Amino acid sequence: MSDIVVETDRGALRGTRRDGVARFLGVPYAAPPVGRRRFLPPEPERWSGVRDALAFPPISIQAPERAGPSSLAALRGAAPEAPMGEDCLALNVWTRELSGRAPVMVWLHGGGYTTGSGTGASTDGEMLARTHGVVVVTVNHRLGLLGFLDLSGHLGPAYARSGNVSLLDLVAALEWVRDNISSFGGDPGSVTLFGCSGGGGKVAALMAMPAAQGLFHRAIIQSGPPFSFRDPDRARQVTQQVLDHLKVAPQALVEVSPELLYQAQAALGAGGGPSEGGMAFAPTVDGEVLVDYPEAAFARGMARDVPLLIGTNRDEARFVLAVAPRVAASPPHDDAEVAWLVAPGFDGSPEPVVAAYRARYPELSSADLRLLIETEQFRIRSLRLADAKARHGSAPVFVYRMDWSSPSFAAWGAFHSLEVPLVFANTQAPAMASDPEARRLAGEMSRAWVGFATSGRPWAPGVSWDPYDPDRRATMVIDRTWSLEFDPMGEERSLWDAEALSHRTRPWGRLLAVPPGRPG
Repeated sequence: MSDIVVETDRGALRGTRRDGVARFLGVPYAAPPVGRRRFLPPEPERWSGVRDALAFPPISIQAPERAGPSSLAALRGAAPEAPMGEDCLALNVWTRELSGRAPVMVWLHGGGYTTGSGTGASTDGEMLARTHGVVVVTVNHRLGLLGFLDLSGHLGPAYARSGNVSLLDLVAALEWVRDNISSFGGDPGSVTLFGCSGGGGKVAALMAMPAAQGLFHRAIIQSGPPFSFRDPDRARQVTQQVLDHLKVAPQALVEVSPELLYQAQAALGAGGGPSEGGMAFAPTVDGEVLVDYPEAAFARGMARDVPLLIGTNRDEARFVLAVAPRVAASPPHDDAEVAWLVAPGFDGSPEPVVAAYRARYPELSSADLRLLIETEQFRIRSLRLADAKARHGSAPVFVYRMDWSSPSFAAWGAFHSLEVPLVFANTQAPAMASDPEARRLAGEMSRAWVGFATSGRPWAPGVSWDPYDPDRRATMVIDRTWSLEFDPMGEERSLWDAEALSHRTRPWGRLLAVPPGRPG
């Protein structure tokens, strides 16, 4: 391992080169958001001399047991040790060459806007950079209360954007990429955003943000339709709940310890509690930072020139069997209870959809029916984003469904986030290392994603991946073999046409926790 120094417009950075890949860890893209900067938009960070970029940066404050970037420790392997704190506005870069103009792939981590980080075995960028020659960037940013507390009604104009500073952190990171990535061998004119789960929701949000336009050129949303985006009224309600819990004046919030802030966040259920399922803090559609819900923004032509790759996994909701064992221990007793459990995902009554799925799948238990409908909410919301983008954009849309499942997780099928280490070509975790199918699929999926990042069109083994449109609905089904299907599960999709899903509801709230009461 050898040291290497790179000049940026903020100052010089010392990184390391190992096995042909240079890595720069903990690179500040903005000043620490502490003291007077807490709850305010990010500000540039500059330094003199050479700054070490040798260790992963702190991660935003969150529940320690939820700090990893993936739901399953057995799948992701041990995450690198990293401290937790407010000084978290930093990114990591992996690159094979410091010269040239390689495509850049910027990863936005998942975690429902309150947990996760840009570090971990499953999302380490070294293999993707070494194998495919792209420049990989992963980002840490403010989460939860520190990233989404709307103080605009309490502390004046300076805090007008406080409800979305987490998203503004991401804009600042992308501005750093635009201004500096050429020093790391990357092409600032070929930047692809990609993210899974909440990370996919962040990608969707950036596509609907005026401040982010032009900072990226392609987008990938993996199992991440924008769940739980808030309207201003909901954001103000949450702020008042925080103030009531802490029993402080708004002006005093900048002096409250991070520990007490997190306790207030947890008291509202954020980070896995029962009342909000982690979604009390989320992007706010304020009409300024985030101009509209992404589907509506796409219908207005925002990001019309940005190619989109979007999809879900066949058994999304089965991940709750791993991360929320209480759900498995407290299954619904009948279909009426299923309807009650899935109701947060509907504008109107869920009973017609539940009845229709029961008629199509009479053999399913109530527990499995609930998981199927929760899974379908991921798929249907993703398809609606694809529909809006395909109808109102000039750039192509590509849709996938991942059906592959690992023998190590046979009971969970193709569950939520399973594809993440495959996309990064990381199969070193013990649960996958012994599976030759996983290694082969990792090579294929990483090549497909890099193909999209390079040309705006994903590669596929042995088959042409046609663009999606609302008539033919071409969908690449990814399994041990890849096949292009047209409107798979189309009859199930049609069941939702008369029951439009809300942009603002939160099925994760019921997915991740046992509800406090049962319907009578």
